[in-house]
Amino acid sequence: MGPGILEIGYWMGTAHAGRGYTTAAVRALTSVALTLPDAGRLVICHDVANAASAAVARKAGYVETARVARDPQAPGDTGTDVVRDYRP
Repeated sequence: MGPGILEIGYWMGTAHAGRGYTTAAVRALTSVALTLPDAGRLVICHDVANAASAAVARKAGYVETARVARDPQAPGDTGTDVVRDYRP
């Protein structure tokens, strides 16, 4: 997304979803990222229709700051990304 911006991305297999693994991983990555000298901003982007990714981001302390239009990349994609910034 640009200099000083770190983006966390994630995917979890259906068999392991809903157990808190992704949220724990995002929290751990966020903690590490905050120690990096060039990390000015931490973000998570997800499709507006992806409720599971939205829930993970919210639980990990990320809040919606923007919506960005883009070309759909997969079936079920709306073409609108939600950008969430870390706000402890």
